[in-house]
Amino acid sequence: MGYTGSRAREERWRFGESRVRGVGTDLVDVNRLARSLRRRNGFAETVFCSDELRFCHSQRSPEHHFAARFAAKEAFLKALGLGVFSGIALTDIEVVRDHDGAPRLRLGPTAAAALARVGGKAALLSMSHQRRVALAVVVVP
Repeated sequence: MGYTGSRAREERWRFGESRVRGVGTDLVDVNRLARSLRRRNGFAETVFCSDELRFCHSQRSPEHHFAARFAAKEAFLKALGLGVFSGIALTDIEVVRDHDGAPRLRLGPTAAAALARVGGKAALLSMSHQRRVALAVVVVP
């Protein structure tokens, strides 16, 4: 039987002994983000860490990589039940690549404290992009 309303928000999914504390997803229009990067002076530096800027600019289609990283930051905040203006700088949430190339989040002190407040020890990330959109999903077990 499914739940609706406030009961659904309080329901916790169980996988073995672990609980899902939050799920966040975000979809970003690649062209819209590219326009913001071009038009808004300082926007890129407000949103992306220096390593993210370097990585994205080194790619053949930087706008796709920027859009996926922006989506990842938004999805992380949503997984915690927060918004963009929650007091966590987007540069405190960094998308990095593991040794095998898989994306993961590296959190600064403010973002890590917010994760700990919801009882999370990790934030699992998946990202994808197409010609027009980028998607990210974050699960906080």
